[in-house]
Amino acid sequence: MAKRNDSGDSELNLDSLMDAVTNVVGVLMIVFVMMALNTARTLQKVLSELPNVTEEQLKAKQQEAAKMPPPPADPLQVQKDREKAEQDLKKVAQDLKTIDTSEVEKLTKFMDLEKFRKELEKARKDRESQRSALEKLFDELEKVKALLAKTPEPVAKPPSVVRMPNPRPFPEGAVETRVMVAAGGVVFFNQQEFLTPLLEGLQKAKAQFAYREVKIDPFAKMLQEVYGNANAARAAWPLIAEFAPTFQLDQVALAHKVLAAGGLTVSKGLLEAVGNLSLVTRATMPTVAEAIVALAKGDSTRWKALDPSRDPAKPIITVNSSGGKLQLGWGSSIAEMRQTPKDVADYFAKTLGDIASIKKASETREIVDAFKLVEVLERAAASPMMKSASMRIAPKLRPGTTSVVLDLSPQGGNSTAARAQFADPSAPLQRQLRQIKADAKGVAVFQVMKDAFETYLDARRIADEIGVPATWEFLTQLELTLTLPGFEVQRFAVAPPPAKPLPPGTTPVRIAPPKRTLD
Repeated sequence: MAKRNDSGDSELNLDSLMDAVTNVVGVLMIVFVMMALNTARTLQKVLSELPNVTEEQLKAKQQEAAKMPPPPADPLQVQKDREKAEQDLKKVAQDLKTIDTSEVEKLTKFMDLEKFRKELEKARKDRESQRSALEKLFDELEKVKALLAKTPEPVAKPPSVVRMPNPRPFPEGAVETRVMVAAGGVVFFNQQEFLTPLLEGLQKAKAQFAYREVKIDPFAKMLQEVYGNANAARAAWPLIAEFAPTFQLDQVALAHKVLAAGGLTVSKGLLEAVGNLSLVTRATMPTVAEAIVALAKGDSTRWKALDPSRDPAKPIITVNSSGGKLQLGWGSSIAEMRQTPKDVADYFAKTLGDIASIKKASETREIVDAFKLVEVLERAAASPMMKSASMRIAPKLRPGTTSVVLDLSPQGGNSTAARAQFADPSAPLQRQLRQIKADAKGVAVFQVMKDAFETYLDARRIADEIGVPATWEFLTQLELTLTLPGFEVQRFAVAPPPAKPLPPGTTPVRIAPPKRTLD
Protein backbone atom coordinates (compact mmCIF):
# COMPACT_ATOMS: atom_id res chain seq x y z
CA MET A 1 0.00 0.00 0.00
CA ALA A 2 1.51 3.30 -1.06
CA LYS A 3 2.15 5.99 1.63
CA ARG A 4 0.13 9.26 1.92
CA ASN A 5 1.96 12.50 1.07
CA ASP A 6 0.96 14.91 3.89
CA SER A 7 3.06 17.90 2.80
CA GLY A 8 1.45 18.24 -0.61
CA ASP A 9 -2.03 18.45 0.74
CA SER A 10 -0.99 21.16 3.21
CA GLU A 11 0.34 23.44 0.54
CA LEU A 12 -2.88 23.15 -1.47
CA ASN A 13 -4.95 24.20 1.50
CA LEU A 14 -2.85 27.36 2.18
CA ASP A 15 -3.18 28.56 -1.38
CA SER A 16 -6.91 28.26 -1.25
CA LEU A 17 -6.92 30.19 1.99
CA MET A 18 -4.77 32.92 0.57
CA ASP A 19 -7.05 33.25 -2.42
CA ALA A 20 -10.03 33.63 -0.22
CA VAL A 21 -8.34 36.25 1.95
CA THR A 22 -7.24 38.15 -1.12
CA ASN A 23 -10.79 38.18 -2.42
CA VAL A 24 -12.08 39.47 0.89
CA VAL A 25 -9.43 42.18 1.08
CA GLY A 26 -10.23 43.20 -2.40
CA VAL A 27 -13.91 43.50 -1.63
CA LEU A 28 -13.12 45.54 1.49
CA MET A 29 -10.89 47.84 -0.45
CA ILE A 30 -13.63 48.43 -2.96
CA VAL A 31 -16.06 49.14 -0.09
CA PHE A 32 -13.62 51.58 1.52
CA VAL A 33 -13.08 53.35 -1.77
CA MET A 34 -16.83 53.62 -2.30
CA MET A 35 -17.32 54.98 1.21
CA ALA A 36 -14.50 57.46 0.74
CA LEU A 37 -16.02 58.65 -2.52
CA ASN A 38 -19.44 58.91 -0.88
CA THR A 39 -17.99 60.80 2.07
CA ALA A 40 -16.15 63.16 -0.22
CA ARG A 41 -19.31 63.87 -2.20
CA THR A 42 -21.29 64.44 1.07
CA LEU A 43 -18.60 66.70 2.49
CA GLN A 44 -18.45 68.60 -0.74
CA LYS A 45 -22.22 69.01 -0.67
CA VAL A 46 -22.19 70.21 2.98
CA LEU A 47 -19.34 72.61 2.29
CA SER A 48 -21.08 73.88 -0.77
CA GLU A 49 -24.27 74.52 1.20
CA LEU A 50 -22.54 76.30 4.09
CA PRO A 51 -23.04 80.06 4.03
CA ASN A 52 -20.11 82.35 3.63
CA VAL A 53 -18.78 83.47 7.04
CA THR A 54 -17.11 86.81 7.56
CA GLU A 55 -14.28 87.37 9.98
CA GLU A 56 -16.55 89.27 12.37
CA GLN A 57 -19.07 86.43 12.44
CA LEU A 58 -16.30 83.97 13.17
CA LYS A 59 -15.08 86.00 16.11
CA ALA A 60 -18.63 86.24 17.44
CA LYS A 61 -19.07 82.49 17.21
CA GLN A 62 -15.77 81.94 18.95
CA GLN A 63 -16.85 84.21 21.79
CA GLU A 64 -20.11 82.28 22.15
CA ALA A 65 -18.17 79.04 22.24
CA ALA A 66 -15.96 80.41 24.99
CA LYS A 67 -19.03 81.23 27.05
CA MET A 68 -20.47 77.73 26.76
CA PRO A 69 -20.09 75.44 29.87
CA PRO A 70 -17.29 72.96 29.91
CA PRO A 71 -17.99 69.49 28.57
CA PRO A 72 -19.30 66.93 31.04
CA ALA A 73 -16.91 64.95 33.18
CA ASP A 74 -15.23 61.92 32.01
CA PRO A 75 -17.62 58.90 32.18
CA LEU A 76 -14.92 56.80 33.78
CA GLN A 77 -14.44 59.40 36.51
CA VAL A 78 -18.19 59.57 37.00
CA GLN A 79 -18.33 55.80 37.43
CA LYS A 80 -15.53 55.92 40.00
CA ASP A 81 -17.29 58.72 41.96
CA ARG A 82 -20.54 56.74 41.95
CA GLU A 83 -18.82 53.62 43.30
CA LYS A 84 -17.14 55.70 46.01
CA ALA A 85 -20.49 57.32 46.97
CA GLU A 86 -22.15 53.92 47.26
CA GLN A 87 -19.36 52.76 49.55
CA ASP A 88 -19.75 55.91 51.70
CA LEU A 89 -23.54 55.38 51.87
CA LYS A 90 -23.08 51.81 53.06
CA LYS A 91 -20.67 53.04 55.73
CA VAL A 92 -23.10 55.74 56.90
CA ALA A 93 -25.93 53.18 57.05
CA GLN A 94 -23.73 50.92 59.12
CA ASP A 95 -22.87 53.80 61.46
CA LEU A 96 -26.54 54.72 61.86
CA LYS A 97 -27.29 51.23 63.12
CA THR A 98 -24.87 51.74 66.00
CA ILE A 99 -26.15 55.23 67.07
CA ASP A 100 -27.90 55.43 70.55
CA THR A 101 -31.42 56.66 69.81
CA SER A 102 -32.79 56.47 73.39
CA GLU A 103 -32.52 60.24 73.98
CA VAL A 104 -34.22 60.94 70.69
CA GLU A 105 -37.04 58.56 71.63
CA LYS A 106 -37.47 60.35 74.98
CA LEU A 107 -37.69 63.70 73.23
CA THR A 108 -40.20 62.24 70.78
CA LYS A 109 -42.40 61.00 73.64
CA PHE A 110 -42.09 64.37 75.40
CA MET A 111 -43.28 66.21 72.31
CA ASP A 112 -47.03 65.47 72.66
CA LEU A 113 -48.22 67.10 69.47
CA GLU A 114 -51.92 66.82 70.39
CA LYS A 115 -51.31 68.54 73.71
CA PHE A 116 -49.30 71.27 72.01
CA ARG A 117 -52.10 71.72 69.52
CA LYS A 118 -54.68 72.19 72.29
CA GLU A 119 -52.44 74.66 74.11
CA LEU A 120 -51.93 76.55 70.89
CA GLU A 121 -55.70 76.67 70.34
CA LYS A 122 -56.26 77.88 73.92
CA ALA A 123 -53.61 80.57 73.50
CA ARG A 124 -55.30 81.68 70.31
CA LYS A 125 -58.69 81.98 72.08
CA ASP A 126 -57.09 83.89 74.97
CA ARG A 127 -55.53 86.26 72.53
CA GLU A 128 -58.89 86.81 70.83
CA SER A 129 -60.65 87.48 74.16
CA GLN A 130 -57.91 89.86 75.26
CA ARG A 131 -58.15 91.64 71.98
CA SER A 132 -61.92 92.01 72.45
CA ALA A 133 -61.39 93.34 75.97
CA LEU A 134 -58.80 95.80 74.72
CA GLU A 135 -61.14 96.96 71.99
CA LYS A 136 -63.86 97.59 74.61
CA LEU A 137 -61.39 99.49 76.78
CA PHE A 138 -60.36 101.60 73.84
CA ASP A 139 -64.05 102.29 73.11
CA GLU A 140 -64.63 103.30 76.72
CA LEU A 141 -61.53 105.46 76.61
CA GLU A 142 -62.85 107.25 73.56
CA LYS A 143 -66.21 107.79 75.29
CA VAL A 144 -64.48 109.16 78.39
CA LYS A 145 -62.39 111.46 76.23
CA ALA A 146 -65.56 112.67 74.53
CA LEU A 147 -67.22 113.31 77.91
CA LEU A 148 -64.15 115.09 79.22
CA ALA A 149 -64.17 117.28 76.13
CA LYS A 150 -67.77 118.30 76.95
CA THR A 151 -67.21 118.67 80.73
CA PRO A 152 -66.62 122.23 81.83
CA GLU A 153 -63.58 122.93 83.90
CA PRO A 154 -64.38 122.93 87.65
CA VAL A 155 -64.41 126.23 89.41
CA ALA A 156 -63.09 126.22 92.96
CA LYS A 157 -65.57 127.28 95.64
CA PRO A 158 -64.75 130.35 97.67
CA PRO A 159 -62.93 129.58 100.92
CA SER A 160 -65.01 128.90 104.05
CA VAL A 161 -64.30 130.17 107.52
CA VAL A 162 -64.13 127.18 109.88
CA ARG A 163 -64.29 127.79 113.60
CA MET A 164 -61.97 126.00 115.98
CA PRO A 165 -63.82 123.68 118.42
CA ASN A 166 -63.89 124.50 122.12
CA PRO A 167 -64.75 121.28 124.01
CA ARG A 168 -66.77 121.78 127.23
CA PRO A 169 -68.70 119.38 129.49
CA PHE A 170 -72.22 118.56 128.38
CA PRO A 171 -74.68 119.98 130.97
CA GLU A 172 -76.60 117.49 133.10
CA GLY A 173 -80.33 117.40 132.45
CA ALA A 174 -79.90 119.34 129.23
CA VAL A 175 -83.02 120.11 127.20
CA GLU A 176 -81.88 119.17 123.70
CA THR A 177 -83.25 120.67 120.52
CA ARG A 178 -82.19 118.80 117.41
CA VAL A 179 -81.30 120.99 114.46
CA MET A 180 -81.29 118.75 111.39
CA VAL A 181 -79.20 120.41 108.71
CA ALA A 182 -79.83 119.76 105.01
CA ALA A 183 -78.32 121.52 102.04
CA GLY A 184 -81.24 123.95 101.68
CA GLY A 185 -81.85 124.76 105.32
CA VAL A 186 -82.47 123.40 108.82
CA VAL A 187 -85.35 121.69 110.64
CA PHE A 188 -85.83 122.03 114.41
CA PHE A 189 -87.07 119.17 116.57
CA ASN A 190 -87.43 119.26 120.35
CA GLN A 191 -88.24 115.72 121.44
CA GLN A 192 -89.64 116.74 124.80
CA GLU A 193 -91.91 119.41 123.30
CA PHE A 194 -93.00 116.96 120.60
CA LEU A 195 -93.75 113.96 122.85
CA THR A 196 -95.29 115.72 125.87
CA PRO A 197 -98.64 116.68 124.29
CA LEU A 198 -98.74 113.38 122.36
CA LEU A 199 -98.22 111.28 125.50
CA GLU A 200 -100.73 113.36 127.47
CA GLY A 201 -103.34 112.70 124.83
CA LEU A 202 -102.56 108.98 124.76
CA GLN A 203 -102.75 108.73 128.57
CA LYS A 204 -106.24 110.20 128.48
CA ALA A 205 -107.29 107.57 125.93
CA LYS A 206 -105.40 104.70 127.56
CA ALA A 207 -108.56 102.78 128.30
CA GLN A 208 -109.06 102.33 124.57
CA PHE A 209 -105.82 100.32 124.28
CA ALA A 210 -106.70 97.65 126.86
CA TYR A 211 -107.03 94.06 125.65
CA ARG A 212 -110.65 93.04 125.21
CA GLU A 213 -110.17 89.94 123.10
CA VAL A 214 -106.82 88.29 122.48
CA LYS A 215 -106.62 86.57 119.10
CA ILE A 216 -104.06 83.90 118.31
CA ASP A 217 -103.28 85.10 114.77
CA PRO A 218 -100.57 87.69 115.63
CA PHE A 219 -98.92 85.15 117.98
CA ALA A 220 -99.22 82.04 115.76
CA LYS A 221 -95.70 82.13 114.31
CA MET A 222 -94.11 82.81 117.70
CA LEU A 223 -96.09 80.06 119.45
CA GLN A 224 -95.28 77.53 116.73
CA GLU A 225 -91.59 78.32 117.27
CA VAL A 226 -91.98 77.69 121.04
CA TYR A 227 -94.07 74.50 120.90
CA GLY A 228 -92.72 73.07 117.66
CA ASN A 229 -96.08 72.65 115.89
CA ALA A 230 -99.34 74.50 115.41
CA ASN A 231 -101.52 71.88 117.17
CA ALA A 232 -99.59 72.13 120.44
CA ALA A 233 -99.72 75.93 120.22
CA ARG A 234 -103.50 75.92 119.76
CA ALA A 235 -103.93 73.49 122.67
CA ALA A 236 -101.97 75.76 125.03
CA TRP A 237 -103.50 79.01 123.77
CA PRO A 238 -106.65 79.18 125.98
CA LEU A 239 -104.49 79.09 129.13
CA ILE A 240 -101.66 81.41 128.13
CA ALA A 241 -103.87 83.96 126.32
CA GLU A 242 -105.20 85.20 129.70
CA PHE A 243 -101.77 86.68 130.51
CA ALA A 244 -101.52 88.96 127.46
CA PRO A 245 -102.39 92.15 129.46
CA THR A 246 -99.71 91.39 132.09
CA PHE A 247 -96.75 89.33 130.78
CA GLN A 248 -95.02 88.85 127.47
CA LEU A 249 -96.65 85.79 125.95
CA ASP A 250 -93.43 84.33 124.59
CA GLN A 251 -92.18 84.07 128.20
CA VAL A 252 -95.48 82.61 129.38
CA ALA A 253 -95.40 80.00 126.61
CA LEU A 254 -91.79 79.02 127.32
CA ALA A 255 -92.51 78.66 131.06
CA HIS A 256 -95.65 76.61 130.30
CA LYS A 257 -93.63 74.29 128.07
CA VAL A 258 -90.91 73.81 130.73
CA LEU A 259 -93.42 73.04 133.51
CA ALA A 260 -95.39 70.59 131.38
CA ALA A 261 -92.23 68.80 130.22
CA GLY A 262 -91.14 68.50 133.91
CA GLY A 263 -94.29 66.59 134.82
CA LEU A 264 -96.08 69.40 136.68
CA THR A 265 -99.76 70.16 136.18
CA VAL A 266 -99.85 73.65 134.75
CA SER A 267 -102.59 75.91 136.03
CA LYS A 268 -103.37 79.60 135.78
CA GLY A 269 -102.29 80.08 139.40
CA LEU A 270 -98.95 78.38 138.81
CA LEU A 271 -98.19 80.46 135.70
CA GLU A 272 -99.22 83.64 137.53
CA ALA A 273 -96.90 82.76 140.42
CA VAL A 274 -94.04 82.08 137.99
CA GLY A 275 -94.62 85.46 136.33
CA ASN A 276 -94.69 87.34 139.66
CA LEU A 277 -91.59 85.50 140.89
CA SER A 278 -89.76 86.46 137.70
CA LEU A 279 -90.41 90.12 138.53
CA VAL A 280 -89.35 89.72 142.17
CA THR A 281 -86.20 87.70 141.44
CA ARG A 282 -85.36 89.67 138.23
CA ALA A 283 -85.16 86.41 136.28
CA THR A 284 -87.03 85.26 133.19
CA MET A 285 -90.16 83.16 133.50
CA PRO A 286 -88.50 80.09 131.84
CA THR A 287 -85.64 80.35 134.38
CA VAL A 288 -88.08 80.35 137.31
CA ALA A 289 -89.98 77.41 135.76
CA GLU A 290 -86.74 75.42 135.36
CA ALA A 291 -85.89 76.04 139.05
CA ILE A 292 -89.33 74.78 140.13
CA VAL A 293 -89.03 71.61 138.01
CA ALA A 294 -85.54 70.93 139.40
CA LEU A 295 -86.83 71.44 142.95
CA ALA A 296 -89.62 68.90 142.38
CA LYS A 297 -86.93 66.42 141.30
CA GLY A 298 -84.82 66.97 144.43
CA ASP A 299 -82.36 69.63 143.11
CA SER A 300 -82.75 72.89 145.06
CA THR A 301 -79.63 74.68 143.77
CA ARG A 302 -81.42 76.50 140.98
CA TRP A 303 -84.22 77.69 143.24
CA LYS A 304 -81.75 78.96 145.86
CA ALA A 305 -79.78 80.74 143.13
CA LEU A 306 -82.81 82.96 142.49
CA ASP A 307 -82.75 84.37 146.03
CA PRO A 308 -83.44 88.14 145.74
CA SER A 309 -81.65 88.88 149.03
CA ARG A 310 -78.54 90.99 148.68
CA ASP A 311 -77.11 89.67 151.94
CA PRO A 312 -75.96 86.02 151.60
CA ALA A 313 -76.10 85.71 155.42
CA LYS A 314 -79.81 86.54 155.41
CA PRO A 315 -81.37 84.55 152.56
CA ILE A 316 -85.02 84.94 151.71
CA ILE A 317 -85.27 81.48 150.12
CA THR A 318 -84.61 78.48 152.36
CA VAL A 319 -84.89 74.76 151.52
CA ASN A 320 -84.66 71.77 153.85
CA SER A 321 -85.40 68.18 152.89
CA SER A 322 -85.55 64.97 154.91
CA GLY A 323 -87.53 61.77 154.80
CA GLY A 324 -89.09 62.51 151.42
CA LYS A 325 -90.43 65.83 152.65
CA LEU A 326 -89.55 69.42 151.77
CA GLN A 327 -89.54 72.45 154.00
CA LEU A 328 -89.61 75.58 151.83
CA GLY A 329 -89.33 79.07 153.19
CA TRP A 330 -89.79 82.55 151.78
CA GLY A 331 -88.69 85.02 154.40
CA SER A 332 -90.65 84.26 157.55
CA SER A 333 -93.20 82.08 155.72
CA ILE A 334 -92.39 78.36 156.07
CA ALA A 335 -94.33 75.51 154.45
CA GLU A 336 -93.84 71.75 154.58
CA MET A 337 -94.92 69.29 151.89
CA ARG A 338 -94.12 65.98 150.26
CA GLN A 339 -91.45 66.07 147.58
CA THR A 340 -93.77 65.30 144.68
CA PRO A 341 -94.42 67.35 141.52
CA LYS A 342 -98.05 67.92 142.55
CA ASP A 343 -97.23 69.20 146.05
CA VAL A 344 -94.43 71.43 144.76
CA ALA A 345 -96.75 72.86 142.09
CA ASP A 346 -99.48 73.50 144.69
CA TYR A 347 -96.97 75.26 146.96
CA PHE A 348 -95.99 77.75 144.26
CA ALA A 349 -99.52 78.19 142.87
CA LYS A 350 -101.38 78.56 146.17
CA THR A 351 -99.05 79.14 149.10
CA LEU A 352 -96.16 81.17 147.70
CA GLY A 353 -98.30 82.79 145.02
CA ASP A 354 -100.62 84.26 147.69
CA ILE A 355 -97.87 86.07 149.60
CA ALA A 356 -98.64 89.78 149.28
CA SER A 357 -95.16 90.90 148.18
CA ILE A 358 -95.26 88.37 145.36
CA LYS A 359 -98.91 88.65 144.40
CA LYS A 360 -98.71 92.43 144.00
CA ALA A 361 -95.56 92.32 141.86
CA SER A 362 -97.55 92.51 138.62
CA GLU A 363 -100.38 94.77 139.78
CA THR A 364 -98.84 97.85 138.15
CA ARG A 365 -97.85 96.08 134.94
CA GLU A 366 -100.02 96.77 131.92
CA ILE A 367 -99.43 95.61 128.36
CA VAL A 368 -101.68 97.39 125.87
CA ASP A 369 -103.10 96.19 122.58
CA ALA A 370 -100.51 97.27 120.03
CA PHE A 371 -102.93 97.33 117.12
CA LYS A 372 -105.36 99.64 118.90
CA LEU A 373 -102.51 101.95 119.92
CA VAL A 374 -101.22 102.16 116.33
CA GLU A 375 -104.75 102.87 115.10
CA VAL A 376 -105.09 105.82 117.51
CA LEU A 377 -101.65 107.15 116.53
CA GLU A 378 -102.54 107.01 112.85
CA ARG A 379 -105.69 109.01 113.52
CA ALA A 380 -103.65 111.53 115.50
CA ALA A 381 -101.12 111.84 112.67
CA ALA A 382 -103.94 112.71 110.28
CA SER A 383 -105.35 115.40 112.56
CA PRO A 384 -104.93 119.10 111.61
CA MET A 385 -102.82 119.72 114.72
CA MET A 386 -100.16 117.16 113.71
CA LYS A 387 -100.26 118.25 110.07
CA SER A 388 -99.18 121.73 111.13
CA ALA A 389 -96.21 120.35 113.09
CA SER A 390 -92.73 120.13 111.67
CA MET A 391 -92.66 116.33 111.68
CA ARG A 392 -94.83 113.73 109.95
CA ILE A 393 -95.61 110.68 112.14
CA ALA A 394 -95.71 107.08 110.90
CA PRO A 395 -96.29 104.55 113.75
CA LYS A 396 -94.79 101.09 113.18
CA LEU A 397 -94.96 97.69 114.87
CA ARG A 398 -91.65 95.85 114.72
CA PRO A 399 -91.65 92.24 116.00
CA GLY A 400 -89.08 91.72 118.72
CA THR A 401 -89.61 95.12 120.36
CA THR A 402 -91.97 95.88 123.24
CA SER A 403 -92.76 99.46 122.16
CA VAL A 404 -94.39 101.13 119.20
CA VAL A 405 -91.84 102.90 116.99
CA LEU A 406 -92.48 106.36 115.52
CA ASP A 407 -90.85 107.16 112.19
CA LEU A 408 -90.61 110.95 111.86
CA SER A 409 -89.83 112.91 108.70
CA PRO A 410 -89.75 116.71 108.19
CA GLN A 411 -92.76 118.23 106.49
CA GLY A 412 -92.03 121.96 106.80
CA GLY A 413 -93.85 124.39 109.06
CA ASN A 414 -92.82 126.95 111.63
CA SER A 415 -89.73 125.02 112.69
CA THR A 416 -88.18 125.02 109.22
CA ALA A 417 -85.59 127.64 108.28
CA ALA A 418 -84.29 128.21 104.75
CA ARG A 419 -80.59 128.93 104.34
CA ALA A 420 -81.24 132.17 102.42
CA GLN A 421 -82.99 133.63 105.52
CA PHE A 422 -80.38 132.79 108.16
CA ALA A 423 -79.13 136.38 108.48
CA ASP A 424 -82.63 137.84 109.02
CA PRO A 425 -83.20 138.47 112.78
CA SER A 426 -86.92 137.76 112.35
CA ALA A 427 -86.32 134.47 110.46
CA PRO A 428 -87.28 131.09 112.03
CA LEU A 429 -83.62 130.14 112.63
CA GLN A 430 -82.83 133.09 114.86
CA ARG A 431 -86.20 132.92 116.68
CA GLN A 432 -85.64 129.23 117.53
CA LEU A 433 -82.05 129.82 118.61
CA ARG A 434 -83.13 132.67 120.92
CA GLN A 435 -85.74 130.34 122.49
CA ILE A 436 -83.02 127.74 123.15
CA LYS A 437 -80.82 130.47 124.63
CA ALA A 438 -83.64 131.57 126.97
CA ASP A 439 -83.76 128.08 128.57
CA ALA A 440 -81.00 127.74 131.17
CA LYS A 441 -80.57 124.06 130.20
CA GLY A 442 -81.21 124.51 126.50
CA VAL A 443 -78.69 122.94 124.08
CA ALA A 444 -78.73 122.90 120.26
CA VAL A 445 -77.60 119.59 118.76
CA PHE A 446 -76.81 120.13 115.08
CA GLN A 447 -77.26 116.92 113.07
CA VAL A 448 -75.59 117.46 109.71
CA MET A 449 -76.20 115.64 106.45
CA LYS A 450 -73.08 114.74 104.48
CA ASP A 451 -73.81 117.30 101.75
CA ALA A 452 -74.81 120.15 104.09
CA PHE A 453 -71.62 121.17 105.86
CA GLU A 454 -71.61 124.65 104.29
CA THR A 455 -75.17 125.17 105.52
CA TYR A 456 -74.13 124.03 109.00
CA LEU A 457 -71.28 126.55 109.08
CA ASP A 458 -73.70 129.37 108.27
CA ALA A 459 -76.21 128.24 110.91
CA ARG A 460 -73.52 127.63 113.50
CA ARG A 461 -72.09 131.10 113.00
CA ILE A 462 -75.51 132.57 113.85
CA ALA A 463 -75.78 130.26 116.91
CA ASP A 464 -72.36 131.39 118.17
CA GLU A 465 -73.31 135.04 117.71
CA ILE A 466 -76.48 134.50 119.77
CA GLY A 467 -74.53 132.50 122.37
CA VAL A 468 -76.39 129.18 122.18
CA PRO A 469 -74.62 126.16 123.76
CA ALA A 470 -74.26 123.68 120.90
CA THR A 471 -72.61 120.55 119.58
CA TRP A 472 -72.85 118.66 116.29
CA GLU A 473 -72.90 115.15 114.83
CA PHE A 474 -73.44 113.52 111.46
CA LEU A 475 -76.91 112.52 110.22
CA THR A 476 -77.25 109.70 107.66
CA GLN A 477 -80.79 110.55 106.54
CA LEU A 478 -83.27 113.31 107.17
CA GLU A 479 -85.50 111.10 109.29
CA LEU A 480 -85.82 110.22 112.98
CA THR A 481 -86.92 107.07 114.77
CA LEU A 482 -88.36 107.37 118.29
CA THR A 483 -89.58 104.70 120.68
CA LEU A 484 -92.92 105.65 122.19
CA PRO A 485 -92.36 105.50 125.99
CA GLY A 486 -94.91 104.52 128.61
CA PHE A 487 -96.87 101.99 126.55
CA GLU A 488 -95.58 98.40 126.62
CA VAL A 489 -96.89 96.11 123.87
CA GLN A 490 -96.46 92.40 123.09
CA ARG A 491 -93.27 91.67 121.14
CA PHE A 492 -94.88 88.93 118.97
CA ALA A 493 -91.51 87.11 118.84
CA VAL A 494 -89.36 84.95 121.08
CA ALA A 495 -86.91 87.09 123.05
CA PRO A 496 -83.23 86.12 122.74
CA PRO A 497 -81.92 84.06 125.68
CA PRO A 498 -80.31 86.07 128.50
CA ALA A 499 -76.55 86.29 128.69
CA LYS A 500 -74.83 83.60 130.72
CA PRO A 501 -73.94 84.75 134.25
CA LEU A 502 -70.30 85.37 134.94
CA PRO A 503 -68.37 82.95 137.20
CA PRO A 504 -68.33 83.90 140.90
CA GLY A 505 -65.71 86.51 141.67
CA THR A 506 -65.56 87.77 138.10
CA THR A 507 -65.99 91.49 137.61
CA PRO A 508 -67.78 92.38 134.36
CA VAL A 509 -65.88 94.63 132.00
CA ARG A 510 -67.96 97.57 130.89
CA ILE A 511 -66.84 100.03 128.24
CA ALA A 512 -68.44 103.37 128.89
CA PRO A 513 -69.75 105.26 125.88
CA PRO A 514 -67.86 108.40 124.92
CA LYS A 515 -68.96 111.43 126.91
CA ARG A 516 -70.84 114.08 125.03
CA THR A 517 -69.34 117.53 125.02
CA LEU A 518 -70.22 120.96 123.81
CA ASP A 519 -67.90 122.39 121.20
